[in-house]
Amino acid sequence: MKAIVKTEKTYGGIEVLELEKPTPKENEVLVNIKNASICGSDVHAYAFSASHNFITTPVIMGHECSGEIVELGKGVSEFKVGDRVVIEITKPCGKCNSCLKGKEHICNDLKVRGMHIDGFYTEYIAVEPKHLHKIPDTLSFEHASMIEPISVLTHAIIDKSEVRAGDLVLITGPGPIGLLAAQVIKSIGATPIVVGTEADEVSRLPVAKQLDLITLNVERYSITEFLKENFNKEVVTAVIECSGAVQVVQQAIELTEKGGSITLVGMFSKRVELDLSLAIRKEITIYTSYASNWLNFERSINLLDKGLINVDPLTTIYAIEDAAKAFEDALHKRVIKPIFRF
Repeated sequence: MKAIVKTEKTYGGIEVLELEKPTPKENEVLVNIKNASICGSDVHAYAFSASHNFITTPVIMGHECSGEIVELGKGVSEFKVGDRVVIEITKPCGKCNSCLKGKEHICNDLKVRGMHIDGFYTEYIAVEPKHLHKIPDTLSFEHASMIEPISVLTHAIIDKSEVRAGDLVLITGPGPIGLLAAQVIKSIGATPIVVGTEADEVSRLPVAKQLDLITLNVERYSITEFLKENFNKEVVTAVIECSGAVQVVQQAIELTEKGGSITLVGMFSKRVELDLSLAIRKEITIYTSYASNWLNFERSINLLDKGLINVDPLTTIYAIEDAAKAFEDALHKRVIKPIFRF
């Protein structure tokens, strides 16, 4: 079977290799991967940036996928051959304090697919059934490969942010996570404003407009003036930070109303310095959000199947043989969400 493998701890350092097809052990199933998408963290791992230099090598990359069960190991009864599935990205220990509290996604000994252990950029993978979610026939494999990143946003927004219907919400960062966040915000009846820069005018902000989202280029217009002119306000109810830009968090504190909230989703490559006294005086709640849990996957499948999330304008399909090009295109923002077809 073919697989995209990170073989060297350096920029790039990937190869498309022919590997032995796995055989499912007892209480495992063999999944034929149909589609697998590239996440921002995969791009950081490809570039071997400081935030992701912990990646194991060699390792099969990838943690967002969809596929079909083609073989059952001994003892598996809850799934059958032919079931269409998505796979959770983490392998928790099940024993630590976080796991025992039901927070397996922040396990103390967390193993992330495509980083610590083999991931989904491969034709076949053997996994335990407890990490699988069935997907309906009405969802294409291509669309279903986007369920994991959507689940990250259902966790951040529904579980953490306190955003409610009628709220005005600033989304900082119009990349794939920001564009999905805006659609999750809309699905609960709140109003998102997607904020970007001049560089985002090439592809990201136009795609946001295509998704019928309100957009703002902060290098052309003041956010405060935009809010005054369009909403008769100077602040927003909440901010969902998806850019990972260090200067944005302080701006978020200034732009959030008293009693509002800021939810940090994007990962930062540098330390962030904040005037927390301002946040305290405004009684702003600052949430952090990482990965997702079982329920978030189920919610995301439902949102996508109901048509409340549109992923088509975000995606570009690549053959596995074009792996390096897909990563470079994502890194240089030539595309928003590359998806491999196996």
